[in-house]
Amino acid sequence: MSSLSSSCDADAVFIRLEKRLLKRQVDALRSLPTFPESVLRLNHEILFQSDNRSFSEIARLIETDPVLTARILRLVNSAFYNKPGLITHIQEALVMLGLDIIRGVILSTSALEFAGVSAFDGLWEHSFGVAVASRLVGETVGIEKSEDVAAAGLLHDLGKLILLSQLRDDYEKVVTVAREKRIHIRNAELEVLGVSHDVVGHWLMKRWRIPDRIAEPVIYHHRVDEADKFVDETYAVHLGNALTRAYGFGFAGDESMPDISSQAIERFGLDQKALTHIVESFHQTIQSNPLRIDQHD
Repeated sequence: MSSLSSSCDADAVFIRLEKRLLKRQVDALRSLPTFPESVLRLNHEILFQSDNRSFSEIARLIETDPVLTARILRLVNSAFYNKPGLITHIQEALVMLGLDIIRGVILSTSALEFAGVSAFDGLWEHSFGVAVASRLVGETVGIEKSEDVAAAGLLHDLGKLILLSQLRDDYEKVVTVAREKRIHIRNAELEVLGVSHDVVGHWLMKRWRIPDRIAEPVIYHHRVDEADKFVDETYAVHLGNALTRAYGFGFAGDESMPDISSQAIERFGLDQKALTHIVESFHQTIQSNPLRIDQHD
């Protein structure tokens, strides 16, 4: 056997070993993340105790975390909610935003902390943009409780944050592959990791026991034909994601456009006038008071 052949065989062995080790790391994500006790307690209070606890008690819990407090106040005072005057109290923010949006902020903040300060720039802005756009789609087509659609939009890319936090070097390869091959980030994830952020999102939604109305759009925003119970909400987040990417607000990890489901357009009966209204409303919302929240708040 030639030395060249031996070298090729060794390379193949290392490649197989590397893939096997990566698969183990990916499989281990099913049990992640474990959040600080304060976050777990907050999430439990909002999920299970909201009927028995007043907003003032939940507000006091939130105010023990300055980063979370800053995030919620900046969200409620953004043009997203278009209310004159400045909201300075968490309790008032709770009343305005609702518990599902607050839960979304808590979980996204916690995931950002997991990912660390070097998570790629623009991911939070992208997620916020999708929350805005999804809510506008929901309002336009008459989805009940469009704030839940916004919460799903805010959470839709949490899987990316977990992949970043736990497989940082490998996820940097994902972003590089997406850029160099000019492919969608999800395709690059599957190529490099063998798993995509929406699947990781599915694990997280189940682990955190997020209600289906919010979880399903997070899980299926790239696979809308698989949505079951909350099809309209899933289509709204799907379209909100596409609109935000087309607008160029934030950065989702690649420069490509995801495929847009023709079924979503047809299901909602969106004509050019309706689409133009959504785009113009999104533009006004983002430009009138663009939200900038990063990990250093």
